[in-house]
Amino acid sequence: MPRDVHAEPVLATSRIQGDLLPGLLKKNELLLFFRIDDPGDFLPFLKGLPLTSMQTVLDQRAEVADRRSRGVTALIPAPGLNVAFTFDGLTKLGVTGLSGAPGLTEFEAGMAARQTVLSDPDPAHWRSVGPQRPADGVFVLTGASRAEIDDTIALHLAPAGANGWTVVREEAGVVRPDPVHGHEHFGYADGVSQPGVRGTTPDGAILTPSVDADDRPDQGALGQDLLWPGEFVFGYPGQDPQLGDAGADFAKQGAVVAPPVPFMDQGAFLVFRRLAQKVPEFDASVRTLARQTTGVDTASAELLGAQLVGRWKSGAPLVLSPVKDDLSLAEGSPRDNDFEFGDDREGVRCPWAAHVRKAYPRDDVRHSTTPTETEVAQAEAFTQTRRMMRRGISFGPELSHAEALSGHTTQQRGLLFLCYVTSVAEQFEFVQQAWVDAPDFSQVGSGVDPIIGQPHTGTLPFLGAAPFSEDPTNKPQLAVPHFVTMEGGDYFFAPGLDAIQAL
Repeated sequence: MPRDVHAEPVLATSRIQGDLLPGLLKKNELLLFFRIDDPGDFLPFLKGLPLTSMQTVLDQRAEVADRRSRGVTALIPAPGLNVAFTFDGLTKLGVTGLSGAPGLTEFEAGMAARQTVLSDPDPAHWRSVGPQRPADGVFVLTGASRAEIDDTIALHLAPAGANGWTVVREEAGVVRPDPVHGHEHFGYADGVSQPGVRGTTPDGAILTPSVDADDRPDQGALGQDLLWPGEFVFGYPGQDPQLGDAGADFAKQGAVVAPPVPFMDQGAFLVFRRLAQKVPEFDASVRTLARQTTGVDTASAELLGAQLVGRWKSGAPLVLSPVKDDLSLAEGSPRDNDFEFGDDREGVRCPWAAHVRKAYPRDDVRHSTTPTETEVAQAEAFTQTRRMMRRGISFGPELSHAEALSGHTTQQRGLLFLCYVTSVAEQFEFVQQAWVDAPDFSQVGSGVDPIIGQPHTGTLPFLGAAPFSEDPTNKPQLAVPHFVTMEGGDYFFAPGLDAIQAL
């Protein structure tokens, strides 16, 4: 059955902040975490801000696409400004009904209070926002350059003191240069498997068009599952975690995801985490771990690194190319997401604990390598209710040759992780606790995600792959040192634009 776009919701593009669904255009990003000192001064200032709407972002993206089609590659001015608030920040602004409302327990507690659930380091030692630097909100500023961001600050945010707020922490991100554009500091393509979103704009444009709307009506690009927008913005239908009547429909429309309080309509939770990366130590460890593999399944450092991530540095998935990189499958190619893990149930091509498999297990079935078709469909239906709209960006300088030669990190770098969800508990926290940090997911003995796992011990158990023999008994049991450290974060809420005006 072809895709029925008319059955999909019309999105209120002028009411939704731009970063939630299409994502603000950016080469640079600045997160200004702030404290509200005087709500009386801050509120009229807030209402007067030219916050970037989803419609503005769509118009910007359309202009970029049109210019590229005409061979014009010069960047256009496309400054972005969005805002989100913590529970305390919303309370200061007079939003009522929050305390005790369903679905707000984790948001009210804040990320630091969820340390045990998330296996995070002691918040007393966090470098970024948290108990030592509590924030009421964050301004998300984006642009083609830092100069463009600073211009937005000068025109619209300054002076902070006169408008009732104070900066408590800054986090600056930058997209890495070509040819590693879009790659994180370990060198791997990041954000390749973003979900598509069902829905149209008020003028009838399809938010995520389908490459093959007749044969693959539930996908945008090949392998990009289309999800109902209520997974990411309140006030729209979400995914149904149960199977359709045919027993194989994992894209069934669910109920409208109602906002916990009316103020939250057309908004979403924003999760922020600062993840520091030790790049030269990671590279040295990959070489050491590769030497621990033996026999026919001996892995090179390049292959071992790809097995930790689940993709080659190019973005090519291991499931499709398990022994060598294949640039025809790299990030941006038609088939970079056109796969399922059901083609590798035993984890001999892509390890069960590889980062991309832990964070998005697709059709993996918990504790079963011989599932029925119905179990597979049910597992994927469940997985699609745990997706997140990720908006991460790298921070810090490029690795210096001096650091590479010494094998020691001397400059701070890593990833500013951001994502938008409509359930902190069932999306972000569930993925981190029940999948990423769980040594028995997806299968007993899998190990912990070696990239974003947050262990209590110094090393992570990791069951490797056996791509040459494809013999499950040949998979090596490795102990992977910990090279990504969570250094702070919190839960925020990005309101709808009309909700801000109604404060």
